[in-house]
Amino acid sequence: MTVLRILILLFLFAPFQLCAETLEANIVARVGGVPITAFELQRQIDRVMPLRVSFHGGVSAERINEIKQEALNDLIERAYKVKYAIDNEISVQVSLVEDQMKKIGARFKTKKEFESAVGAETLSGLRASIYRQLLAKKSEAIAVTSKTVANNAEIENYYAEKKHTFFMPKQFRASHILIKVDPASNSEEREALKSKAQEILVRAKKGEDFFDLAYYNSDDRTKYVGGDLGMFHEGQTEKPFEDALKKMAVGDISDLVQTRFGFHIIKLTQINEPRQLSFDEVRLKIKATLEKDRHDNLYAEWLESLKQKYKVERLAE
Repeated sequence: MTVLRILILLFLFAPFQLCAETLEANIVARVGGVPITAFELQRQIDRVMPLRVSFHGGVSAERINEIKQEALNDLIERAYKVKYAIDNEISVQVSLVEDQMKKIGARFKTKKEFESAVGAETLSGLRASIYRQLLAKKSEAIAVTSKTVANNAEIENYYAEKKHTFFMPKQFRASHILIKVDPASNSEEREALKSKAQEILVRAKKGEDFFDLAYYNSDDRTKYVGGDLGMFHEGQTEKPFEDALKKMAVGDISDLVQTRFGFHIIKLTQINEPRQLSFDEVRLKIKATLEKDRHDNLYAEWLESLKQKYKVERLAE
């Protein structure tokens, strides 16, 4: 066994030697000897829980058990990577661990408060947990991420093969004033709202400031920016709205346009004709796509190989 591997093992397992009885009782699983503690499991549950449950009501016992199992599986996956790091003599600078400890410790007024908050895990146990986390990330970076980088030739070939997919449809920029109509309203109410919209339209056509007209009269939240809808492309708006836009020139104000939301008065402010996107415009997007696909495939293969190689021992549910 090399000196580096001995140092890694000492850092990972020293806390368990220092307070063996306490920490041994709190180990919920091992992967090839790499421990997963109840403290780590609870932290992972706390991370996963908000992402998996609704805040509109309680959480069933069954759902809590599912989340607990998901959290444990996440930690088992992490432990596979730690074991890989040990076997391949991958290490992490201790200074990185201490930086994380300082960030956590900064939340407390004193070291004593920090120790009290950490409780039975102890600062040494927390430090070892952080080391395992950083070690897992470095393992993945070396075993997978470093092998996924797409070079310029690959990116150029991808663009050449799929050039037709990198096409920007026709774009519009417009502002509107919406007089909202409740679907449950009667014909008399609708006529009154239409008359109101018509009066505003006359004022807009006469040149009154469109921003102000929208701000003081529109029922849409875009009123606060003068009715500006920003840029959007064909197919993103209601059909009557888009049909009106296609008949307009920049600067035009439409007649009343009725959609399921009510009556609109539209001012067209910009048109961008459809065009082919250049290689430079999409290079970074292609690079990200290639590298993500490659990473997903390599990661799945790597993780499967680790599962075949290292034994999981579950000590508690």
